[in-house]
Order: sequence, then structure tokens, then C-alpha cells
Amino acid sequence: MTDEARPESGLFHGWKLVGALCCILFFTAGGGLYVFPVFIGSLQQEFGWSMTQVSGTGAVFAISMGLSNPLVGGLFARFGTRKVMLVAAGMTVLTSLGYASLQNLMTLYAIAFVSGFAVAATTILPAQTLVTNWFRAFRGRAMGITMLGIGAGGLALPPFNEFLIRLVGWRMAWVVAALVVAVIVIPLIAVYVRGAPADLGLVADGRRTDPGEPTSAEDRSHATGLSLKRAATTRTFWLVISVFLLQLIAVSALNFHFVPFATQELRFAPRDAAFYYGLAVGFSIPGRLGFGWLADRWSPSRLLAFSFLLLAMGPLAIELFLRLGLSDARLLCLYAIPFGVGIGGNAVSMPILVGRCFGELHFSKIMGLLMSSFAAGILIGIPGAGAIFDRTGSYEWVLILSASGLSLALLLCLIIAPDRYREEFAGAEQPVS
Repeated sequence: MTDEARPESGLFHGWKLVGALCCILFFTAGGGLYVFPVFIGSLQQEFGWSMTQVSGTGAVFAISMGLSNPLVGGLFARFGTRKVMLVAAGMTVLTSLGYASLQNLMTLYAIAFVSGFAVAATTILPAQTLVTNWFRAFRGRAMGITMLGIGAGGLALPPFNEFLIRLVGWRMAWVVAALVVAVIVIPLIAVYVRGAPADLGLVADGRRTDPGEPTSAEDRSHATGLSLKRAATTRTFWLVISVFLLQLIAVSALNFHFVPFATQELRFAPRDAAFYYGLAVGFSIPGRLGFGWLADRWSPSRLLAFSFLLLAMGPLAIELFLRLGLSDARLLCLYAIPFGVGIGGNAVSMPILVGRCFGELHFSKIMGLLMSSFAAGILIGIPGAGAIFDRTGSYEWVLILSASGLSLALLLCLIIAPDRYREEFAGAEQPVS
């Protein structure tokens, strides 16, 4: 091993990567996935757009991100995760500046379309792929810590942007977002992101390799798994994609419309709505940590089912809130606690389940194809919820349908057998790309 290939002694680079990814996701996922609803009121006030028109932004974003995920997975395999993430982060800077200079609805949709690719290539899929490549025995814990960035960003960035909007206006708030990505996110990607342990002469979980040193098959920097074509022919794949679709329909509708629901139907102040919106996502932090620890010990399909139980409890709590005519904003904690923990558990359990079912070899391609349902899920969930509100003047049916979809996803999880195809792909191995 050359001196250049041998990493410095001390903390395993994989854990440094986890810390960097956590910070990156704080801004890219926390900002890209959770902040836009805070701007809805400002856009409606300035441009006079209806809820359906603004919700169309979510649909365009979803189509772009969903269609981009398979492309991003292929780009990772061909060009490397680091290069693709750097390009996408640069695009994020440009889209944020585009939002800041917004003048009409079609421009909003165009920016949202470009943003969909940028978010796909800097958030969930690259983080899941990198953690899957770098860890095996500690994959659950590493995934949980990495995904903390999403929860922390969802907790802090919505109220922070609501404050910025009041302080400097919604356009300057987008300029601040662009500066943060340029100054913090891009350097972190450049310094810490490496596609696989072999890039630094390491193997998964931090065991070092040296010339002539015997290693077991489990220790070598090799991956096993089903091909994309084979995975797509299995019943497990279609069960997983159905679960993912149901989750996206419900969670996207609830997340995107929570602030308008709290302000327009429950008549709470925008500050309170933004706080509890962020708090709901913030409660995913203990969910990510707890589910990450459990994922190294429990069946990922059962763990995923439990996360859906918690998610379903969220809209059911708000439905009870409505029916009882309660007017205390603090009771929104009854939504935030189970829903937030469920979001965190879901974010950790889903990629662990996919890796367990199909292996690591083609993880980015398989996960990218699964995440193509992002487009269909959000295309149904966000504008569908907006249309229900415009037609009925209430979000009650959105809550009922979301809880029903999450409950169905729970039942489907219980059918999935994570190790069904392990014997099929365990004998074949290739270097991690």
C-alpha cells in the first residue's frame, strides 16, 4: 500500500464521512425538502396564486426528483458520488438564486424542475449509497447518525426561514440559502466524500488491509447483490416500491400542507405553524438514532412496519384535534411526536431493508429505481391534498386518507422477507464502485 493510499491513523474515515453527510443533509435535505412550505404564504400574497397553483410546484419538483433518482444512481456508478454531488450542489446555488428573482408561475415551475435533480443528487440517495458502501456491521447506526441531518434541518430551517422572511423578505431568504450551500456544503463534499473504503485502502467498518494480509470474504472491500434487472423481477421489489409509494403520498401531503393547514384552517399564527412544522420533523432525531441502533439488531421489515404505525398516529391525532374543536396550538405536539419519530425511523429502516433484500452491489441503481416512485407519490399527494382543500375548504379528508395509506403500508411491510434472495447473491462478489 502506498503512503498516498494509506489513510491517517485515528478515527475511521467512514465516521468522518458520516459527520460530513449529516451536516450536508442539514442544509440540502432540510432546505430542499422542508423549507418551501414556509414561503407559500408570501408567494400567495405577492402573486395572488391559489393553493392548487402553488401546490403544483410540489408536483413539478416531485416529477423531476423522482425521474432523476434512477439517473442519479447510474451517474454515481459511472462518475463517482463525489463528482455528481459537487455538480448538483452548484445547481442548488443557482436554483436558490432563481427563487430569489422569481417573477411568474412558469418560472417557479421551471426552477422547481431543476431543483428536483439537484436535491436528488445531494440528499437521500447519495447518503444512503455512501453509508451502504462504507458500513456493514454498523450500517444501522451509521445510517441513523447520517439521517440526523435531515431531522435537524427540518427542525431548525423552517422557523429560521420564517424569521428571515419577516426580517429581510422572502427573496433575500433565498439568497442566504444560496450562500450557505456555496460556503459550507460544497467544501464538505470536496473534502470528505469518497465513494467506497477502497478509495482510501480501507474496508467496510474500518478494518485496514495490507499487502499479504489474509482477509475473509466478509472483510474484503467487495459487494454482493442482485442485478437491477433481477431485483425488478422479484415480488419483494414490488412490495417495497408499493410501501414507498404509499409513504410518499401521505407524508408529502402532510408535510407540504401542514403550515397552510395550521394557519388557514386552524387559524394559528404563522410563527406557531412554522415552529410545530419544524418540531414534527425535529422529533425524527430520536427516531433516527433509536431506529438506527435497532436496525443492527432487529428485522428491518418489522422495524419499518413500526415506523408506519407511528406515522399513522400523526394524522389521526390531528383528526381528533379537529373533531373536538380544540384551539390550543400546543396540542399539535400530539401530531409532532409520533409522526416525527416515525419519519426518522422510516428514513433509516427503508435503505437498510433495501440493502438487506438486494445487497450492496447495485444498491444505488436499485434504490434510485425504487425512488422513482417519488414522482408518482408526491404528484398524487401534494396537489391532491391542495385540490381537496380548494374543493371542500377543509383538510379533514386529507388526514383520513393519509392515515389509511400509512396503515396499508404497515401491513405490506409485514409480508416482506428481507433474506429471501440472500443465498442467490451471496456467492457472487465484485469490488464496490
